[in-house]
Amino acid sequence: MKEIQTQKFYWLKYEVSAIQALINNFPDIDRFVFCYFFPNSTSESKPLQLIAYGYTPPPTNAYTSYFDTLDVYNYNALELSGPIIMSNNIISKANILLLINTPDPNGDKPDYLVFIPNVTGGHVYYDIKRFKRTDTGDVQLGDPGSINTDPSPPATING
Repeated sequence: MKEIQTQKFYWLKYEVSAIQALINNFPDIDRFVFCYFFPNSTSESKPLQLIAYGYTPPPTNAYTSYFDTLDVYNYNALELSGPIIMSNNIISKANILLLINTPDPNGDKPDYLVFIPNVTGGHVYYDIKRFKRTDTGDVQLGDPGSINTDPSPPATING
């Protein structure tokens, strides 16, 4: 019996300070586009990561000249075998702002977001959780609704 090929999709961390810097440097963006990135690495696991661009709407229709690379978070991973479809993932600027600016019931806002891979209909997308750093360890904050990335195309851009 042949072994089925698999791919690890790691949990990825996106710092709120990096998100705010991208928005401040490119205020006209209306969505974030996350593309897969395969880094130059000597590691056998060769983590597949995401890079984040901002996208500006018409008439510009352009990606930002700068992008952020999301870091692997605690080496948590979802290992998948095919068939899977790896498309760009999109989330609206409005939803990103909800995630980073909405305080939890204690009034806390996140320091970073964690993108957790998931699959629906063969498409890889990411659930997003919010975390705050504390002296006793990082804590997950409540979410302002269920916000995740949208694998497009061919999925429909939402939010």
